[in-house]
Amino acid sequence: MGKQVWKQALLLIFGFIAFILPAHAQAAAQEALPQIIVNLPSRTLELYKGNALVKEYQVAIGKPDTPTPTGEFSIIDKEIDPAWYPPGKGYVVPSGPSNPLGYRWMGIGSLYGIHGTNAPWSIGLAVSNGCIRMQEADAEEIFELVGPDTPVKIEYERIKVRIDTKGQASIGIYPDVYSRQKVTLAGVKAALGQAGLDDLVDDAFLQTLIKTIPDRQVMFAQLHNLKINGTLRPERIISWKGKKHVPVLALADSLRTNVVWNAGNQTVTRQNQTVPGVKRGNTVYVNIDHLPILFGGREIWNDSQNCLELMLPIAKFDGHILSGDIQRIGNTLAIPALTVAKELGERVTWRPNTAELLIHGKPTPVKLIGGQPFITINDIGKVYNMAAVWDDQTQIIDLVYPLYPIDYSMYLDPGEEYL
Repeated sequence: MGKQVWKQALLLIFGFIAFILPAHAQAAAQEALPQIIVNLPSRTLELYKGNALVKEYQVAIGKPDTPTPTGEFSIIDKEIDPAWYPPGKGYVVPSGPSNPLGYRWMGIGSLYGIHGTNAPWSIGLAVSNGCIRMQEADAEEIFELVGPDTPVKIEYERIKVRIDTKGQASIGIYPDVYSRQKVTLAGVKAALGQAGLDDLVDDAFLQTLIKTIPDRQVMFAQLHNLKINGTLRPERIISWKGKKHVPVLALADSLRTNVVWNAGNQTVTRQNQTVPGVKRGNTVYVNIDHLPILFGGREIWNDSQNCLELMLPIAKFDGHILSGDIQRIGNTLAIPALTVAKELGERVTWRPNTAELLIHGKPTPVKLIGGQPFITINDIGKVYNMAAVWDDQTQIIDLVYPLYPIDYSMYLDPGEEYL
């Protein structure tokens, strides 16, 4: 009877797994499926794989009296060497150089489709009867990359904010091809804000774009990836006006330390060091030239990954970060004395008024920085019985406890028996 119950339980478990796995597999596959976004004012078709932009193509769209429809569509059929049936005519144009559909057709509705063309001069214009034309080579390329049911979104957005694969941030203002949408300064700034790029350009620059309608993407900033001590951060370094600016709170978070932003003085302070700062949107930045003053450390630039890696000084104990508040005193480094004491469970007395730190009632050599006592790695062995090893390459102070073996027998009662 027991075996039968176990057998039934196992069958239920395997049945559940068989049911749940296809759903997960389908969800993962869905993320990697291609999708197409067509923007009518910019006359562009963007091919995405999941959320990643694969390629952008210039296209021709419908003329104002036969506009390309907007909305959510999907590819319902694909055809190589399509024939063309002119509306209202009684004849058929077979595939060939006289066929305006070119050699590839991807239908998105009963009357509309994405196709090649025998009029390459028309690409970039609003001249079709509503279909989306592509250069023949582009149509043949994308034909191989998409399948039936590929989502196709056709939108009407005159403002395009983009961050490309190289980290270039740009904004484009495009013509109102169907006289449907006005562009305002508030609208442009809102689009920048949604992309997290607000306050990087001044209003005069944006007003010029609105007035001239450049009909192309205009680069205004360069974004770089940021690694801190080997960990990639979600925040980005932003270059504008020829200088790299680093999101300072990302550094503080990685080091588990604090910085203070003074909006009135436009400065950033850490411990007793203050440097100029700037706030863009909700993010506070510091010029990369000022980082050594606040944090010290080393910089490594990886051009292939468009990434700046900052190796910032930290103290590690038992494999975890003990402190990122590392200070240089003369030719040596120092770490917060109270942090070490707390980690080791030491009995300490800290007297801020006299800057005196007592451990087990004995004075300890410390240096007051930013109102907190610091102990050098040269003194830490004498005070806390810890070894401190500095690696300049990784910018890590490795703390090892104990430095000297502890004779626990001195704490034992000779009259007691211990197992």
